Amino acid sequence: MTNRRLFRVLPFALLLAAALSACTVYVRPGQPSSGQISVPLNDVITSFQPSRGAGAVYYLGENIQFRIRTSQSGYITLSAMDPDGRVYVLARNIYVPAFRTTVLPTPEMRVTFSAAPPTGFHRVRASFTSSPTDTGQVRYQGRSGLQAWSIAIDHDIDGYPVRDVAETTLTIR
Repeated sequence: MTNRRLFRVLPFALLLAAALSACTVYVRPGQPSSGQISVPLNDVITSFQPSRGAGAVYYLGENIQFRIRTSQSGYITLSAMDPDGRVYVLARNIYVPAFRTTVLPTPEMRVTFSAAPPTGFHRVRASFTSSPTDTGQVRYQGRSGLQAWSIAIDHDIDGYPVRDVAETTLTIR
């Protein structure tokens, strides 16, 4: 390529790179890997993991709790994918205050999360929105696979001015 042609192409390439960089979703530890969640996210969830730590092992029938901390007050939806690829919801629109570690489920929820079949590796995602999501708009049940799960979360959180997603894992034996 001649220098003259390079100088014609270079401004276009720089403009294109700048435009595309504005659309980039940055990945941080605990966030679903790039390409899974397509809406831009805010850096709101500062920590999310099972009470025993990420990757913890739970035995059938044991209660599972999660610890989450956010930099803003808002609402969390917990969804998960089991080893067979089936997606399910643990809880929707749980209020969490800013800068405080919240243990889920909260006593106000009057539920427990118990380790149940199928056994194996489970992924759990916390999706944050600044106000409650419309529970009639998006259904998680009946979805299967990582891509379908990510699409459901995209639709659930899209349109909220502040949103974030974090992922953790656990194993049920």
